[in-house]
Amino acid sequence: MSASTTEQTLLAHLTQQGFQIKSLQRRRLGAHPVFDMSLASGQTVLVWLRPTSSDSDWSQRLFESETGLLRWLSVHSAVPAPHLLHVLPSSAENPRNAFVTQGMTGEPIKDIYPTLSSRAKEELVRSYADFALKLFDLDVPQNIGSISVRCSPDELVVIPRIGDADHTRASAVFPTLQKYLEYRSMLKKRRAFTSDTEDENRFRAQASISQLIAHVGRHLPQLDERCVRRLVLAHDGLGDMNLMVDSTGNIADMMESMIPRFAAPRKLWLETPEESARLRRIYQEAVKDNGLYYTALMQGAQLRAAVGWVFDIEDDPCCARMKQWTLSAFGPPIRSPSALDESRCIIA
Repeated sequence: MSASTTEQTLLAHLTQQGFQIKSLQRRRLGAHPVFDMSLASGQTVLVWLRPTSSDSDWSQRLFESETGLLRWLSVHSAVPAPHLLHVLPSSAENPRNAFVTQGMTGEPIKDIYPTLSSRAKEELVRSYADFALKLFDLDVPQNIGSISVRCSPDELVVIPRIGDADHTRASAVFPTLQKYLEYRSMLKKRRAFTSDTEDENRFRAQASISQLIAHVGRHLPQLDERCVRRLVLAHDGLGDMNLMVDSTGNIADMMESMIPRFAAPRKLWLETPEESARLRRIYQEAVKDNGLYYTALMQGAQLRAAVGWVFDIEDDPCCARMKQWTLSAFGPPIRSPSALDESRCIIA
């Protein structure tokens, strides 16, 4: 279906639903093609089309997961998520589902951040701290996966993680971080087996991955289990284009999907290392009153970095960079009866 045909079909459906449309502009927000609509009443709404993909099952499940979660958030939280107004089901005339939300305020942080004053950047950090604490305090199922399409406005159900590629999806729901990391490490070993051409490099890569997981297994019992191993609702693509910020640094809205999981850190730099360190100190001060979150933030720094390495899919021959980080973070290799032997290569 062409863009113009899609627009005409959407206009017809929305008009039937009582939307008096004045103008329509196409844009893109994250994975979604979006129509920015001005209504005769002066209100602005957004129409989010189901993402196009060669994997139609992933696309459909993602769409249903997002709309179900938006309904739940509107009832159970004050998180600044788009307010869901209407869902357009797929049909013979319109094979792509869509949902309608209120228009969002602010601009993507990537566009507005360079213009912010030092005071506005500090306000942005405090605004994000408030956003993070709202997510942390939500009562969600303690399993790692994605929101089920079966969830009602009053219930969240977790299903295996939805993803559009092998490294982003999972085959099961995981009850603990340790179990999930073991699964992710298996995927990382398989990737090392296919990306490294020399047998010796493959063995070293897989041994390095096993070492990291073994160190994490020893590290976890040393942490405060109440908070560091707590699972929270996490935005799956939070980045410089997903947070909408106003000129004073306040977060106005967020976009795209969230899933219950232990969040891996993103590799995003909008500041110098020195300024980043100053803003991190402001963030730490802003969340101190929430004892559980603050403990998780401070105790979990090394653990979050380890999770980031397990999630990392960038080229790293022999996992050499990861091995050096593991040595610097956790110390010498673990020698145990299970013998992490670099002379053997085992693919599960």
